[in-house]
Amino acid sequence: METEKAFEYVTGKVEKALVSDGYTRQSVDSQNDKELTALFTNEDAAYNIIYYKEKMRMVLRHCAMDGGEPDNKWKSVATWLFDSEVDTEREADSIAQDFIETIQGPKQQAIIQSQKKKKKDNNGNVDSLFFANRMVNFFPSLKDDIAYEKLHYVPFRGVTFAKEKILPLFTEFVNNEGGNTIGKLSQSLNDIYDMGDLDVKGIISFVLLNSVEDTVKREQLLVNFSDSNKRIITASYSLRGKRIKPEKPKKKRSGMFAEALQAQREQQG
Repeated sequence: METEKAFEYVTGKVEKALVSDGYTRQSVDSQNDKELTALFTNEDAAYNIIYYKEKMRMVLRHCAMDGGEPDNKWKSVATWLFDSEVDTEREADSIAQDFIETIQGPKQQAIIQSQKKKKKDNNGNVDSLFFANRMVNFFPSLKDDIAYEKLHYVPFRGVTFAKEKILPLFTEFVNNEGGNTIGKLSQSLNDIYDMGDLDVKGIISFVLLNSVEDTVKREQLLVNFSDSNKRIITASYSLRGKRIKPEKPKKKRSGMFAEALQAQREQQG
């Protein structure tokens, strides 16, 4: 079986298994004619399959995600030999099944859960740039916009970027996609909301979710939010279009009565 066909056979099988856990295959170029590579990422983890042509070795690797990108602390979790001159689709299928069983096995699942817990423990450390990078999974065209923003503006203009770049794509996505696809976005937004700083929480609630007028679409977007997050976001929706005046400072008491009251408090203290 030709090397390229075998590689696509294996990666295709693995991709189907990963989709249910929210993984997306990313467009990557190995920039090395001695290797073939495929990358799959979700909110928490990345899997990479590499075929080393000279060694005739196919490797499944894993690492955590950091700031919307793999942290590149790769660890090999499964390795197989594949010789295109003698091996067939049967061997390719065995490799694919082993990779899938490894990913879905208790050891890897425990690692993924540990990474999720670590992110939750770091609650509040996720900023608007991290959020923008996460949205690339749903809106790939944002990748170039993020690069431009980072190059021309320091610090990253999170709210402005969300309004000008993310919101139009978000609106089109919500209007055209069905409930299942919107549900995946809902889960992603909830996870980021949990970890996000105040800017991120504001972007998700006020900039994005508060822009949705359709009641059904709003329910689809909130379906995977936790009850506590849902209450906060629903309350923020009621503030749309309202101008909230700052609280006026209380006037300081003056006069003989106020002085007597203050003297009494000082004696009691």
